[in-house]
Amino acid sequence: MGSNITAADYPMQTRARYLQKFGKRLNPDAKNFKHVVIDPRFTNGAAKATHNGVGEWVPLKPTTDAYFMLGMIRWMIENNGYKREYLTIPNEKVAKKKGYRNWTDMTYLVGTTKPMKYLTGKDVGLGQSDFVVLINGQPKMFQEADGFADLDASYVLNGVEYKTVFRLLRERAQEHTLAESEAVCDIPAGTIARIAQEFSSAKHPAIEMFRGPVQQSNGWYNGQALCIINMLVDNIDRKGGFISGHKNYWGDVKANNKRKPSGVRADTAKAAYQGKKPTATRPWYSGYAVPRGVTPNFFSNVRMGYPYKNKAYLNYYNDPAYTMPYNQETIEALLDVKAMPLTFSIDAYMGETSALCDYVLPDTDYLERVGGFKTYPPIKTQVFGVRMPVVGSFDPKTHEYKAIRPDTKMGDDILITLAKECGLPTFGKDGGGPGVNINNSWEFWNEFYSHKDFKGGLDPKGSLVKLGGKFQNPAPKYQYTKNYSSGEYTSFPGGRQVRVLFTYLEKVATYKNAMTGNYMDGLPMYRTIVDCKEQPLDPAIYKEYPMQLHTNKEPFHTQSRTMNNLWLASIKPQNYAEINPADAEKLGVKTGDWVKVKSPSSEQLDSDMYKNFHKHIKDYYPNYLGKGWFKFQVRATSRIRPGLFSVCQSYGRFGAGSPKGKWHMNGKEQPSDERVGAGFHINPLYMADPVLKNMVLVDPVGGATQSFGTPLRVEKI
Repeated sequence: MGSNITAADYPMQTRARYLQKFGKRLNPDAKNFKHVVIDPRFTNGAAKATHNGVGEWVPLKPTTDAYFMLGMIRWMIENNGYKREYLTIPNEKVAKKKGYRNWTDMTYLVGTTKPMKYLTGKDVGLGQSDFVVLINGQPKMFQEADGFADLDASYVLNGVEYKTVFRLLRERAQEHTLAESEAVCDIPAGTIARIAQEFSSAKHPAIEMFRGPVQQSNGWYNGQALCIINMLVDNIDRKGGFISGHKNYWGDVKANNKRKPSGVRADTAKAAYQGKKPTATRPWYSGYAVPRGVTPNFFSNVRMGYPYKNKAYLNYYNDPAYTMPYNQETIEALLDVKAMPLTFSIDAYMGETSALCDYVLPDTDYLERVGGFKTYPPIKTQVFGVRMPVVGSFDPKTHEYKAIRPDTKMGDDILITLAKECGLPTFGKDGGGPGVNINNSWEFWNEFYSHKDFKGGLDPKGSLVKLGGKFQNPAPKYQYTKNYSSGEYTSFPGGRQVRVLFTYLEKVATYKNAMTGNYMDGLPMYRTIVDCKEQPLDPAIYKEYPMQLHTNKEPFHTQSRTMNNLWLASIKPQNYAEINPADAEKLGVKTGDWVKVKSPSSEQLDSDMYKNFHKHIKDYYPNYLGKGWFKFQVRATSRIRPGLFSVCQSYGRFGAGSPKGKWHMNGKEQPSDERVGAGFHINPLYMADPVLKNMVLVDPVGGATQSFGTPLRVEKI
């Protein structure tokens, strides 16, 4: 689902090798292997899937992922396309007895009044228990069950009905028919049922995703639905199934006085609404906001002084002025000295964001760093890579790093220096404990690699540095275990071997949307684009803006760190707006022609909301025509489903060496190259939340941006 396995995903090479192996003619299961790619674009991954005549491309309409996956769930439940025995396991004791390593919450009872919480043993008067199940219709504390529990059932207590998670899921999936879902997805009738049948009857089915389904305003629920599909067929951590992840090797920097963040974050993420009014004026992402924060909300909050005024901003390893959908808000915030009176950026290049900051602290490149790197779920054994500089040198006594470029420092060294100047604990003399100094990056990572799973630190003669990391033996016997009679599992090293998998998310269901005061839902929902109040867009918008914005990436580029590599830039010197031939015919254009495009929000670029940005818009976006219109050169291709306007990222740079972002050092203009700024950039076209008006649409639960599906109006020039 929305995963271009040959151009993205982590780790892209490993995943691609797996698919190559599965599909090879000499593989004993090759004839039975089917790779289905569900994506609005015929990606390279889709091409690989279909080249042997067995795989399939389903050109899903953007933002309709929930309808497809909940449609699959409906078919699987109604046609016994799920592992009933597995889903009726109520606890660890029964799981082990029946030869399973994990179990689900499908038999646990949940209340039907808001907030919808699990029924507990105390609620029923049975004793201490977080969950209650039904055994032949009678409630029992989940941990006391000796056998299978009732799956599709309900129970009434004090006039309140409690339903099993499975029943709640079935009822949710049955809110729409398959025909209705396929109409929303704009795919042929029968597609969902056929794929659900093939999937559920396969020997080793697995459905996986990358950012396609989750970079949406319904992203959290889309990701949850995908995980539930895997749970229904008992393939979590199974050999040939869906690997949810494992614990990597890990070290530590010991210190007795470590500090933790406190208070409300500037992006109001990971905190319940704390205002005095019943509802908030800005969103709070209390459910499960992404670990790195909700960046669009940060910049919009800063401009409004919400929930407090900003004094200083430090940007590191990030370029939101270029990469952020609806980036006009980010740029305006950086240009507003009242909103952001002091700004810093740590950057190896003069990127778009760094150019707008008061101070730029020059970083080294990735070949000039000390550090470490974990791995991702497809690697089924424990790994942790060590990164050491390829160039430059260390002082033999202080271990200070001397870079090959003057006036540059490792990002870690800059941060540690700032921490010491600010008097923060755990840095400087005895920062890692008595006799353990943390004055620079080398000392930090040397201490990290001296504890827990590591020993010896960064000793150049030790195996850790010589091998470039610590790697568990990857032989099959270390990847899989045959200790369970129900089948093979991945070894899942470093984690809890037996665990419960949650279909229903009580934590989400007990949080309120700060903008409405209403409780959120603990199960996936049939939704496309929603605003911060979880309202669908006005259908009238689609009549005036009938096409949809779509984006993708090339395998040889990242978002913002590679276009200034002119070797890479030469592979594809320019991007185009890709449209389907049917749309090209309607517009009366062909490849190479020009069109103009606007979104429901892009006209705001000419308003006082963005008066500072507007002064520079022609410098940053020479293709801007005014009144919200941008011009693009098109390419007609059948790789894009009808109704889409697809533009790959990485192009249209106005920093990092582009002449659109010229800059000076010591009074001298620095080199630039037109190839860096070639092509088009789409981020000012993204639609703003119609309630907030100054931020891109964002998932109210998880905080992800609506990266696909912005309504567009496209006309021939």
